[in-house]
Order: sequence, then C-alpha cells, then structure tokens
Amino acid sequence: MILKRFAWALWSVVPVAALAYHYGPGQAIYLHDRAAELQDHALQLEAEALQLHDEAYAIHLNSVAARRKAAEDPTPEAESRATAAAALESRAFKRASHAWKLAADAFGNIEQVAQHALPETLRAIRWSRSRALVRAGDLWNGISELELLLSELDAVGEAQASMATTTREELAAAYYYAARLMRLSGEPAEQWLIESGKARQQFRYLAEQARADRVNAEMTKDYERNVELVLDLEQSTLLEIQGKPLPKNSPLGRAGRRPGRGEGKTRRPPDRRDGRGAGGAADIFEGW
Repeated sequence: MILKRFAWALWSVVPVAALAYHYGPGQAIYLHDRAAELQDHALQLEAEALQLHDEAYAIHLNSVAARRKAAEDPTPEAESRATAAAALESRAFKRASHAWKLAADAFGNIEQVAQHALPETLRAIRWSRSRALVRAGDLWNGISELELLLSELDAVGEAQASMATTTREELAAAYYYAARLMRLSGEPAEQWLIESGKARQQFRYLAEQARADRVNAEMTKDYERNVELVLDLEQSTLLEIQGKPLPKNSPLGRAGRRPGRGEGKTRRPPDRRDGRGAGGAADIFEGW
C-alpha cells in the first residue's frame, strides 16, 4: 500500500472478462480482447514505475544521509558529495515520475474502452489511475479523483467496503504527501495544515474502523502509527522535517497550494466512528 505493509491487487478481484458483461457478443469479443491488451500494457508500465520509484527511493535515502553528513561536518568535500547526491536523486525521481504518468495514461485508456463495464470494474481502473497520478507528482488531480471515488462509494452505500477502505488509505497518504511537500517548499502553515488535518482524520477513522471490525491487530497498530506520523509532521520543526526521509511512495518536488481555496472536496469519514488520537509524535522511519 501507501504505507509500510499493505498492498491490494485490485486486478486480482476484477478480472478483465468482466469488461464484456454489458456488450453484445460480437462487440464484446473485440472489447474484451482490446481491454485485455490495454490491461497488460498498463500493468507492465505500473510494474516498471514501481521499480523505478524503488530505485529512486534508495537514492533518496543516500541523499538524505549525505545531507546529514554535510550538516554535521560542513567540509567542501561533504558538501560536494551532498550536491552530487541531490542531483542524482532529482534525476531518479524524474524518471519514476515519467513512468507513473505513462501508467496513469494507460489506465485512462482502459477506462475509455470499458465505459459500459460493471461499476466495480471502472472503480478499480480509476483507483489505479489515481494512485499513479499521485505517485507521478500530480497530487491534486490524483487526490481529486480519489475524493470523487470515495464520494461515489459512499453514495451507493459501500462506505465500508474493501474498495472504500483502500481508497481511503491512498487518499490519506496522498494528503500526507501533499502536506509534507508543501511544508518543505515553504508554504504557510495555514495551507499545509489543511492537508495534514485531512490525513490525520482519515487515518484515525481507519484505525477506529479496523479496531471495531476486529481485523488484524497489526493493521490497527499500523493505522495508529500513521496518525502519529502525521502528528510528527505537525509538531516537528522544519529543520527536523528536512532531515528525515520522505515516505517510500511519495513523489519528490513541490506540491504547491491546492487549486482554488485550498480545501477541495474534502471527504470526511462517516460521523458514526469516533476517531481519537493515537500516540505522541514519533520519527518517520525509512521505508514508511
């Protein structure tokens, strides 16, 4: 997942054969074959993006370490190594971002072919595209799509379904990525705190939901840990944040302010859950 241990292969539960459900026999065969071809291509691009992002993140950790060393021992040699590491990091994330954009476009092509497919199939495609947009660095468009998807699931009475949970996980993480990048790029607190507040709210809800539904205890603790990480972002100094690595699946760069007033279509968790805080602030660990 967005976090340290969750991953949900949507395509494993939404076979491409479902794309042909609403079509006539002749058209269905063509569309099924075309959708299968597009799906294979999209999944290949997604796998390549994941690999490039993992490689970029490893370089990012080296860059963070080089910056720390230069701060502790500001010699010309250390500063030169930090500068070189930062340049390498930037190039690596640009490659990963481009790969994610290609994957997002590929999932969008599937959606065009599958316009009359089952709703759950279309939502799975949109989820994959939205996640790719976020990881490509197109945070606000990805977030808007995830918010819309979550709103639709709520409207059809599926706010507690697994798709809603997975969408909320991705949305909470995307809010966090945006808040952290906004803070690192110097946006005022009244702007990035809007996004961190949304992230904290969503993670609290997920923790309360997991606890109430008596799911895996480790999963509940992970959600609570995520609440703590958001609190850490809000309570730490900028210098402390600058010395910590990004979350593993976060893009690199500037998020900028959200278009419009900056609040967007906030998807608040249902009121029936009481999401109280988890623990105190803690360090972001490598690989989150």
